[in-house]
Amino acid sequence: MSAAVSVAIVGVENLAGEAVLAVLEDHEFSFAQVRLVDLETAAGGRLMIKGQSLKVEPLERFDFTEVQAVLFLGDPALTNDWADKASAAGCLVVDATGALRECPEVPLVVAGVNDEVLAGCARGAKVCAADSQVVQAALAVQPLLEAGLEALMLATYQSMSTQGQEALEALAMQTGKLLNGQPVEKGVFDKQIAFNLLARVGEPLDNGSTLSEQQFAEDLRRVLDLPQLLVSITCVLVPLFYGNAQVLQVQTREALELKRINSAIRKLDGLKLLDKPAAGGFPTPVTDATGSDQVWVGRLRTDSGDSRRINMWTVSDNLRKGVALNSLQTVELLIKGLL
Repeated sequence: MSAAVSVAIVGVENLAGEAVLAVLEDHEFSFAQVRLVDLETAAGGRLMIKGQSLKVEPLERFDFTEVQAVLFLGDPALTNDWADKASAAGCLVVDATGALRECPEVPLVVAGVNDEVLAGCARGAKVCAADSQVVQAALAVQPLLEAGLEALMLATYQSMSTQGQEALEALAMQTGKLLNGQPVEKGVFDKQIAFNLLARVGEPLDNGSTLSEQQFAEDLRRVLDLPQLLVSITCVLVPLFYGNAQVLQVQTREALELKRINSAIRKLDGLKLLDKPAAGGFPTPVTDATGSDQVWVGRLRTDSGDSRRINMWTVSDNLRKGVALNSLQTVELLIKGLL
């Protein structure tokens, strides 16, 4: 496929859209033209990319035959309602809303981890960009794949931006009220989130897990192509506005020396190591990951009882790295026909 490809970004007036625009501003992609599109109720304004003022076009009147690739962001309803029309027009469709994650015929992608699943994609193909939690975890364990993954225990510490604009506003309002000695309302959450931790994210299931945790485990196995991998996940909401942290314990078939793991991390573009004994020698979501294009890794160590168990702490910018960069890199992989 020619590199002279026009791309439509659908759903720009939301948190994910803002992150995509920021990445487009900071990076060079092989897109000949970018078109900004949203529902008619949100369209009509103008947004800047690299000094150009682009009008947000109404989705209801958009001609998909004028572009070759479409990236859907934000509300899954956008993908559900419009992806088929874009595909029928011959567009490559990348879904970053999660609407297509359960479709077995649609590749689920973490750019740089399982690019090979895009081989053979033709005009009209649909692809799903993995959730930001999956992106962070899949990249973090990539240096350990050579030793054979047997089990993974993982806990997330997710900011409000992983739950959307209403969650951000709820945290801001609750924090302000508490700092001024006023009572707070729970709002969109079951319990107070300001100055608190919520140890259940998503709809609870009969087995004690949540739907979010179950989907996370399923998607991680799929991206890593390890359908039998033992995965245990606990998702926690923390009172941060942006960013994401994960604690992982990975059990491998073969033992790996930490020096070898460190070396492998440094060679991967999507990872950055900060693991020093000095004060502050570990990454945090706010001071290191925010605005960064990498998943940061720290606190790397083997379990005292079993050298095949590797523990690590990782942080990332969930919107920039997990959504925007991964989805745009997926679009570019499709366009360039690298596979």
